[in-house]
Amino acid sequence: MRARGVVARRMAAAAVAAVLALHAGRGEAATAAGTLITNVATATMTSGFPDYVAYEVSYNASVMVIVLSQPVVSLTKLASTPLCAAGCTVTFSVCVGNMVADTVWAITLTDVLPGNMAFVADDVADYNTTSVSLGAIVPTNAAALAGPWNAGGPTAGQLAVWYLRWVIPGIGPARSACVTYSARIL
Repeated sequence: MRARGVVARRMAAAAVAAVLALHAGRGEAATAAGTLITNVATATMTSGFPDYVAYEVSYNASVMVIVLSQPVVSLTKLASTPLCAAGCTVTFSVCVGNMVADTVWAITLTDVLPGNMAFVADDVADYNTTSVSLGAIVPTNAAALAGPWNAGGPTAGQLAVWYLRWVIPGIGPARSACVTYSARIL
């Protein structure tokens, strides 16, 4: 009985040692922005039959990668008026600011038409931008968050719950983009 326990403990210790040996030398960490990573490849070749002499290739192939900083964006939503009665129209602005020195790409903003409100679709001017540096903002809308998403804004008078989505192709360093839409309180 005692011998089985010793054998079981030794087998467990061997299993732990094997797992540790497999992971020895591996480590992961976040690399700091601005770090230059260089990867070098080498090759060898041999002559053919009958000598099979090994030769090294006379040069290495390398590639370098510069690590960029992580994108950091700010998101704000504003209403044109904090106090409004039934029948009043409120204009909402959703803004994204790029807070870093790198361009951020493919920003998707999603908002839901507030309850007890109807969408006001004056024209495409309801979707305007400020300081967007890279491409036009593409608006879409859907009855459910999972979609399907329709091109453009909702039709005038669309009631909540209705989802609005805008895709911003890119925002340059220290720039911002805003989208606006209007809704009437029922």
